[in-house]
Amino acid sequence: MYNILHNSKSGMSASQSKMDIISNNIVNANSTGYKRLEMDFQELITETLYKDSYPTNSLKSLTGTGVRASNEFRNFEQGSLRNTDIKSNLAIDGEGFFRIIRNDGSYAYTRNGEFNIDSLGKLVDDSGNILEVNFENGYSYDNSNLTKESLSINNQGEVFSNNIKVGNINLYTSTGENDFISIGGSLYSPKDITNIRKSNNTNILQGYIEMSNVNMQKEMTDMIIIQRAFQFNSKGIQAADDMWSMVNNLQSR
Repeated sequence: MYNILHNSKSGMSASQSKMDIISNNIVNANSTGYKRLEMDFQELITETLYKDSYPTNSLKSLTGTGVRASNEFRNFEQGSLRNTDIKSNLAIDGEGFFRIIRNDGSYAYTRNGEFNIDSLGKLVDDSGNILEVNFENGYSYDNSNLTKESLSINNQGEVFSNNIKVGNINLYTSTGENDFISIGGSLYSPKDITNIRKSNNTNILQGYIEMSNVNMQKEMTDMIIIQRAFQFNSKGIQAADDMWSMVNNLQSR
């Protein structure tokens, strides 16, 4: 009965962790560039029932010891692209991330291309982080005169101001999966051992943004399944409690 309590407790805890992931995805279903969180379940070790205190004579009699939630990870599958007709909005069609310069000078990466042109002629996100543009021919944000009317960006990421090329927007990716960790605000930071490289087979679409890749039908289905799993595990605790009550009643007679 101790095993029943422990197994049911671990199942309820894992189900709650999964429910938190699902809730987070649903809340961010309409967040631009959001990548849904996923989580798996892992079976804990099994133990044999071939013991002196157990009524079995089979060496193959085993019992589980519960389940645990695996570490959460991001699904970077591309979301749908939406036309905004705003020249400063950019969407990545394919792999890769925009690289932005944060207020403290550090780099971060994002798929959220909902940029705007600020009063200084810089492409910035909602938090004021600056989109990295690799300027050339002496141009910079200070003298390229980028405005909503003059800005033009082609599929290769070449940046033009009044039809004059001033630089390029590079996209970045990594050699492995799940090499980026979320730091909030649709921003990601590479892990310490991540090998960042340029992504060359990707298009940039001006006037578009990438929507969340959350599938509401899948999230709602998963929520129902997890709710049923939680209820099933709670039944295990209730069954163990009923068994203890029966034992106590027998001893008291």
